[in-house]
This record gives sequence, C-alpha cells and structure tokens, in this order.
Amino acid sequence: MTTKSLMFFGTTNLDLSFNVERLPTPGESLMGTLVRHPGGKGANQAVAAAKLGCRPKFFTRVGNDDAGSILRQSLEDAGVLLDAVQTAEEEPTGTAMIIVGDDGGNMIVIDAGANANVTGELIDAVHGHIEPGAIVVAEMGLPVVALEALFALKARIGFTLVFNPAPVRPGLSQEAWSQVDYVTPNESEAYELTGIEIECIDTARQAAKAILAMGPKAVLITLGGRGAYFVDATQSFHVPAFPVIVVDTTAAGDAFNGGFAVALARGVPIRDAVRQAMAVAALCVTKRGAQPSMPTAEAVDEFLNHKTLLEIQ
Repeated sequence: MTTKSLMFFGTTNLDLSFNVERLPTPGESLMGTLVRHPGGKGANQAVAAAKLGCRPKFFTRVGNDDAGSILRQSLEDAGVLLDAVQTAEEEPTGTAMIIVGDDGGNMIVIDAGANANVTGELIDAVHGHIEPGAIVVAEMGLPVVALEALFALKARIGFTLVFNPAPVRPGLSQEAWSQVDYVTPNESEAYELTGIEIECIDTARQAAKAILAMGPKAVLITLGGRGAYFVDATQSFHVPAFPVIVVDTTAAGDAFNGGFAVALARGVPIRDAVRQAMAVAALCVTKRGAQPSMPTAEAVDEFLNHKTLLEIQ
C-alpha cells in the first residue's frame, strides 16, 4: 500500500492532569491524583499517526528546558520525525492543566509558552520538509499569522490540507479558508464558527453547510457520542459513533484527526476514512492521558473487524 507523506503543524505541551471524582464547580476545592503526560494538540495528532504505523514529520516549538527534553523524547519514541521541531532558547515549553472526572469529562487551561511565538517566517523556513502531494494537518493552537503562512504554501507546493480549528480564534482570512481541503471542528467549535447549536443530525447538517460556505472544500464535524457528519460539494453523510466505555475524553479529537490523516494518506475512501478515524478516537477515550491513550494499528484493525462482525450478525 502506497502511503503519502504526512506532516503535522501544531502545539506541544506538558500535560499536568488531575484525576478527580467529578469536575469542580466555581470556587470548589477537590482532592485528586496528579499525573504528567506529554500532550499538545499537534503533538497528539502526530503521535496518533505514528502509532498507526506512519512516520509523520512534525513542526512545533518547545523550550530549552526539562519539559522540552521530555516532550522531544516522547515524540521520538513514538516514531515521529523531529527534523522540523525547533527549540526556543529563552522561552518555556507549553503547559496544560487538565482536570479529568470519573465520567471522562474534562476541563483544560493552557499556557502556550513557546507555541505562542511561531511566526510566518518560521513556517516559511521549514517549507522544504513538506513533500509535494503530502497530507498536511494544522491545528489552531498556532498563531493565526503562522497558519496564514502555512496555508499560503499550498499553492506553491501542492498538498492536501486538513485543518482542525481548535481552539477557534478570529482573524483567519477568506483566502486562507479557501486553501483548506478538510476542516474538522467538534460541536463546540462548529457553534463558535457558525452560531448554530448542534442538537441533532439536522442541525449538524446546517452547521456543516454554513462552514462549507466559508471556503473549505469539505467539512467533517465530530459529534462525540453521536458520531460524525461529513459534507462536501457532491455528498453528505452521517457516521454513527462506536459505543465504548469512556474513561477520559482528553485528546479524542486529536486521535480522530491523526487517524483521519493516516486514512487519507493511505488512499482510503472518504466514508471509510471517517469510520477509521472514529475507531481511533473510540479506543483513545477508553484510556487515560493524551498520547499514552493513542491506539496501535493492530488495535484499530481488531476493533473494526469485531464491530463489522457484530454488524453482519
């Protein structure tokens, strides 16, 4: 099977994760257990792809500190290529504070650190790492000026662009949106982009079409336990979610994006690509942590084969 080159652009953080019985209310103190995990949306997505058997490239910035060293080593151990990873000498590595309840729900606060100072010039400097025809994945944790520079490279190099607009922020130009091949918001992000609250598949369809009108060629909204909804100029469809026991929803969207990118790189038809991405996300939420929860290709294949047999029966 021929696989296209994969490259991810995004953030890398050290996750400080508190496991608690339930999420706190404002002003409330709770007892919990602290665990440190490597994280960051871009890093999570790249690791997800690596664990699925690819050797993705990754652009990010980390500090010249202990956290940065830990995160670089974690990426390398997972099989992510680090040639485009940059070390910022005078800046701290990004950090995320995560609270995870026993029901799998979470609350996240991020100190961007070195992630916040990615410029258009830094993106231009690594353009040689993007191969023509590659699948390129970007997330909105990077500054808008960096995303504008990356999206502008598409016309020069020629690649397929997957854009995960998380966290949603204003300022991305119409020209940049027009370069996006697939945009992958979740329900909350789709609401922030359109003002349409997703309450059912019909409202998911409305939101997807509203985002499509912003310029991307295809929209893929992840709907949590309700699955995912896809629309482009020629087709639209809903794929139901896989029922699993949820332990921690942290990085579920990143698992989905990493799995979707791998499926695209392998030339999988779009409906099957969405289903495979959903299987990666489903397995991710059955374990705690971000990168430690990303499943292997073997686990995903076994999961999908089992689900297919159940559907046949």
